[in-house]
Amino acid sequence: MEQQSLWISRGRLEGVTSAAAQDGERVDRLLADGDVQVLLSNSSITIRWHLFAPNWSSLYYLLEWLPGQDGPCRLEYFAAGWFTEDYDEVARAMPRIRQLMDKSDVFLRSRVFIKPSDMNLGMAPSLLQDVLMKKQAPSEYGVDCVEDPETHTFKVARIGERTPIAQRWGMTPVCFPCMNGNDYDQLVSSIYPQVLKTGEAHYDHVYAAMQENDGRVSWVPYQRVVLPKVFRDGSKGVRVVSQIAPVDIRVI
Repeated sequence: MEQQSLWISRGRLEGVTSAAAQDGERVDRLLADGDVQVLLSNSSITIRWHLFAPNWSSLYYLLEWLPGQDGPCRLEYFAAGWFTEDYDEVARAMPRIRQLMDKSDVFLRSRVFIKPSDMNLGMAPSLLQDVLMKKQAPSEYGVDCVEDPETHTFKVARIGERTPIAQRWGMTPVCFPCMNGNDYDQLVSSIYPQVLKTGEAHYDHVYAAMQENDGRVSWVPYQRVVLPKVFRDGSKGVRVVSQIAPVDIRVI
């Protein structure tokens, strides 16, 4: 069946329409009006809302309506960027919706959260496990950052074609994850000097609000390994290998 869109407004369910027909007005309805959108397909349910909007009556209606639904459930909610959470069944998503309602007044002071890991390989994606064991990574999976010896800042010199950046943002070094000088750049690169100094690989988890190519801001969870690197011209820097994956960080 074609994906269908339900709108819950002021605690009342509106009629079902084509999801595509509603897309243009979605932002205003979610934020300004405080409505809740439910997308239905044969295989899943997606629920969208703005965390800080005045939509509690609509969320209470949603919680009464959901027990009659089946299948996997995706939550998409906005708080300084779009979060996405997936649950294998509706019953598992409902407690999380209630929890998020209680957190609707949370103010996020940071847009980047980083948690060093003890290299628990059981949680690391297989690519990162391999990189951690071999202490090296194929160039197609890495983003190479070169150190400026005068300012000790790092600039992206090359993006591997099989990296998440290439697959999601493209190969251009001016996309958001590669820009210099913003808070994201300063925080994620803060570990690079230590990696160069010690010569040891660094493994951590990152959860960051990042601007997509279409301007949408999404919260992206990823794990990464940072390796020291000496390039062919003798310059020093790091090779970063990352994978979008679950992280041991709960932002909200």
